[in-house]
Amino acid sequence: MSTSMPSTEQELEEVPGQPNWLLSLLVAVASLAVVASGWSVARLTLDGESAVPPLADPVGVESPLVRAVDADPSDPEVFLESAVQKVRDAPAFHVSYTRTVEGEEPAQGWARHEPGSDTAFEHYFESSEGVRVHRYDLPGTGFMMTAEKGLPGMTVLTQPTEADRRLCSEEFVLGVLEDLVETATDLELVGSEKIDLPESTRGVGASTHTAYRYSGTFATEAGDYLLEPGRNSLVQVPEARFDLWVDEGGHPRRLSYTAPNGFGETYEYHPVET
Repeated sequence: MSTSMPSTEQELEEVPGQPNWLLSLLVAVASLAVVASGWSVARLTLDGESAVPPLADPVGVESPLVRAVDADPSDPEVFLESAVQKVRDAPAFHVSYTRTVEGEEPAQGWARHEPGSDTAFEHYFESSEGVRVHRYDLPGTGFMMTAEKGLPGMTVLTQPTEADRRLCSEEFVLGVLEDLVETATDLELVGSEKIDLPESTRGVGASTHTAYRYSGTFATEAGDYLLEPGRNSLVQVPEARFDLWVDEGGHPRRLSYTAPNGFGETYEYHPVET
């Protein structure tokens, strides 16, 4: 996809890192459907006052769980199924993504899971209108979210919808890959090439990978945020052309797709050290 990742320096300054308040506070917070007013109050509830140091990411270092692969790259179906399983089994992950729609500014976001964190999953999204949304899966509490506009504060999703479950959990990262495995047609191995992943929006360093490139057509769902009702939603993408790069260790590194109407997304799967 031709659109490059917008600068994220402002987002790093304004949106702190992983929550570090005591889980007991979060449990108390969860007793109410809405527990704070305003974006800044809600973010402070989870974040404290200082950002978490960026994840270390020496170039070329991968978790032992994602180094070896038994599947044959020339068998696309089996190899891609193995790649999805590696993401599911990984002890940690960090994904950044951008979204483009013809005639609109690109939207962007990231998602991560880290061992020992207060959050089982954290997902940040900034819409093309500049509205920032933060989504969480908290152990013992469930799904929570907050947004600059459309919500009065940190909200516990006591009756999560399909969109809530996909956007507030690891299924946000796994879902698009599983959609590809389940629905891809005319799937083919294009060849092998080197790809460069830029530094992520949360400080994971740049990296270079030799990867197998696959292409085809698939159907998926893209997450969105509806400002007026202040809720999560899913956009159906019934047909899109994709390119997927999987490194020699069998781990996805980039997925880019574009639908006939010009809607498209690019996901970059950064290697992290655990």
